[in-house]
Amino acid sequence: MPRIATEKQKCLSRVAYDRIKVMILQKELMPGQFINELQLQEILELGRTPVREAVLALAQDRLVTIHPRKGIEVTRPTPKDVHDIFEIRGIMEPAILRQCCGMVDPQWAVDMRALLQGHADDTASNAGETAAPLIDLDNRFHLELVDVFHNQYASNLMRSLVDFLNLILVTAWRADRYQISNREHIDILDAILEKDVDRACRLMEEHIQLSYQEAIHTMMHASF
Repeated sequence: MPRIATEKQKCLSRVAYDRIKVMILQKELMPGQFINELQLQEILELGRTPVREAVLALAQDRLVTIHPRKGIEVTRPTPKDVHDIFEIRGIMEPAILRQCCGMVDPQWAVDMRALLQGHADDTASNAGETAAPLIDLDNRFHLELVDVFHNQYASNLMRSLVDFLNLILVTAWRADRYQISNREHIDILDAILEKDVDRACRLMEEHIQLSYQEAIHTMMHASF
């Protein structure tokens, strides 16, 4: 296949991946729902190859499960999934923060703090499309802190964990927890700006534990 055609195919596959992922995270496709490749081709108005490649990538990220001769199932997270995700986050994120706290750009911390402060009083309904922007900001905080470590494997792992957790968070959202979480993020940034590494790491550990408890609560009360 010519190089230009190959690059175009990769672009279409990425478009398909991103659009299906958005459909999942905005509840257009619900956890446990089955769909097939032909239906996705019709919805996305894309050909068989980019849709198939997108589905394979989504399966690799555990956002869908492929069942031969049955279809594609949107992943339904389990309590064990949530436990395992937060267990590795509880190990990884405080350790990375301790390692690279002094490398955090103070201007980034100030700008992120201002963004979080600007949403401190935000509320969101249970609708995914309303909560999604607030969840995106929550994700940015964690992802961009991990990116400071300049380790592609840590960054890629963090992104895959966040995508999986969003299956739960977008489906059943509590605005009051977002406001508390938002304050916790600001406190962590304050500790970073004050160069208090021990406090920043302790606050991160506590934040992840509280987020785990919320994720379990959310999943147990979700409608899927």
